[in-house]
Amino acid sequence: MNTSPSPDNSRPWPEALERGRVGDAAFAAAYARVSDRERAWIKTGVAGLFAACGGPMPVSRRQETVCGHDLCLARVERPLDFVVVACGAAFASPARLAGAIMPALCARVPEVAAVRVGGVWPKPLLTTLELCGVESVFRVGVRAFAGLGAALTERGRGAVLLLDGVATPAWPASGPTIVPARTAGRVGVFPGPDAAFDWEALAFAHPDLTFCVHGPSCPDRTPFVAAAGGLAEAANLGYDAVFTGEADLDTALGVAPLVLGPGRETFWLWPGLTPETFRATRLRASVLHVPAAW
Repeated sequence: MNTSPSPDNSRPWPEALERGRVGDAAFAAAYARVSDRERAWIKTGVAGLFAACGGPMPVSRRQETVCGHDLCLARVERPLDFVVVACGAAFASPARLAGAIMPALCARVPEVAAVRVGGVWPKPLLTTLELCGVESVFRVGVRAFAGLGAALTERGRGAVLLLDGVATPAWPASGPTIVPARTAGRVGVFPGPDAAFDWEALAFAHPDLTFCVHGPSCPDRTPFVAAAGGLAEAANLGYDAVFTGEADLDTALGVAPLVLGPGRETFWLWPGLTPETFRATRLRASVLHVPAAW
């Protein structure tokens, strides 16, 4: 579901990345090992993200406004030249990876890459990237990633989105914009009569998070742990997200920045991360000259 303009695949990425490029055989092997049911979960999450992002934006937009005081204001917007989404060795969430990738694709960024820092790519993550349409996928060491600043700066105007497990690099201010998208690692689940959740889908979507289940139906397996109290007591628990029933969705907004209902087990939308995050806007102000014939 790559919505970006046709990428310039002839332009290699920095050598430190290209040495760790993931080949077609690895993608094929990963796809074969992920079950039909799991692929369906990934596709459901990606489809929701596509809708949430509003689909692909125009490649460029220009708006010219005649304001008061003889001011003519032009606003020009276009995608960044590139986006790199980086995750650490312990990151394992197809849902959160798709949630980072899809806004960049819907922004029509021409070059989007995914980088695994300090580890191998889990098969569900490779399958997620394939289903999103991302072909530039790499593995690098921690030191190699930290040294990418200069090479990425030469690539143009871009952004590097940091998921869990990647330290913020000490790159110069002229380098890519750093966009953090990290979690504290804990999610609250509040099952009830109108909130029956698919535990297997939750575990697949976020195997690296801890699901704190407030209720009697906590599964006796990782990544679920039993938790006490209800929504009223959960505001200070530091949850990254909350899963709850339809009746409590609005109440849960006071508990976590992301609230998800039944059926959204494999959906993750990063609050504040939108396609506009990966667009560059320039403004031009001039004096309005009115023709004498007007």
